[in-house]
Amino acid sequence: MKRTIFFLALFLFTALVTTNKVFGQTTLEEYNYVTKGYRIQIESGLDMKKGYVFEDIDKQSTREREAVLKVLYRVKDGNATIAAYLIEYKHSGSPIEYICIPKPNSEVEIMRKYWAQLYDGTTLASERLQLICFLISKQIKWQ
Repeated sequence: MKRTIFFLALFLFTALVTTNKVFGQTTLEEYNYVTKGYRIQIESGLDMKKGYVFEDIDKQSTREREAVLKVLYRVKDGNATIAAYLIEYKHSGSPIEYICIPKPNSEVEIMRKYWAQLYDGTTLASERLQLICFLISKQIKWQ
């Protein structure tokens, strides 16, 4: 009996850990899709990646800059869960940047890529961060 309970507990623990790994994080494939693949899809007029859907959330702009916040949903068996957020950042005279905001419990490699993409030490990066922070702060729920 103890052995059966042990194996059942082990099975449940493994299932929970695996579920969190698969569904609780932004995967590297999703991160790369948001930062690179989505651009190719838009520019080439391709269909949306199978099993995913984007939803526009908000938009903020100044005279020279614009940031659009979108959410990427992972759809499986009719259920949609948030995989990541996307910020489309446009600065006049520069190509559109696609910034992925991964789930906070994603792998360290993904979080490092996100951090590096946010700030590269330039004045333009500071202006980008200012607009992005303002855009995201509008989405914070206070109650």
